[in-house]
Amino acid sequence: MKIFFLGTNGWYATKTGNTVCAAILAGKGPRGSRGKPSGRLIVLDAGDGFHKLPALMARLGITRADVFLSHLHLDHAGGLHTLPRLKRGMSVRIFAHKSYLPALSRLVAHPYTATAEEQWAKVTLQPLRTGKNRLPYIVQALPLDHADPSFGFRFSLEGKEIAYCTDTGPCRNILRLAQGADALIAECTLAPGAKEMKEWPHLSPEMAAREAAAAGTKRLILTHFDANKYPALALRAAAQKAARKIFSRTIAARDGMEIEI
Repeated sequence: MKIFFLGTNGWYATKTGNTVCAAILAGKGPRGSRGKPSGRLIVLDAGDGFHKLPALMARLGITRADVFLSHLHLDHAGGLHTLPRLKRGMSVRIFAHKSYLPALSRLVAHPYTATAEEQWAKVTLQPLRTGKNRLPYIVQALPLDHADPSFGFRFSLEGKEIAYCTDTGPCRNILRLAQGADALIAECTLAPGAKEMKEWPHLSPEMAAREAAAAGTKRLILTHFDANKYPALALRAAAQKAARKIFSRTIAARDGMEIEI
């Protein structure tokens, strides 16, 4: 299993990267027994790094993608404006918690962008409920701690467990989602040594590392680096170093990174 990082910034894009978007390759191979594309990409949020998805799908020979939105802040959903870059024959299901589906339906529509029905690819919007959702795989969705409702996910894929928690302060549901997981992909908005922000909750590298250690996850991957606090990639290296003092198996992601799980 491989995770591709298409965008790793939080808030806005800079020379360090696009806003947050990652993709998990789920499937035994790029082509099935009859030579047709098999498998799918599990896409984590749709910041402006989402515009790289069509090229990744073409490279991998994948025609299906499931997009999971943690919430609708525009650094997580604004990339949906680039849905028209997907080609005919591609199929994309966009999942958001059922409480967000009305707002998502307004976002993927005029006057903001083309509607789902107007896309070249087959695009559908689908609700998630709190707790377990059974698709061709299992995804668990639980609320996190943020200024607006944000949801974390745990994916059960091919014998692997991947947790994704972004736009959140420390909270019990991170531990529930990441318990014993093969990887926890977590945000790193705050700088090393920062204190908790009660009015706009986020994680520092140390906070994320403590969550990973408490959950017993096998690997921590940091993403969603605040564009103001991390204007250079060297600062991400410092965040990685700070996190590794608490949880040694930490990686600071950057755009274009591919990680085997």
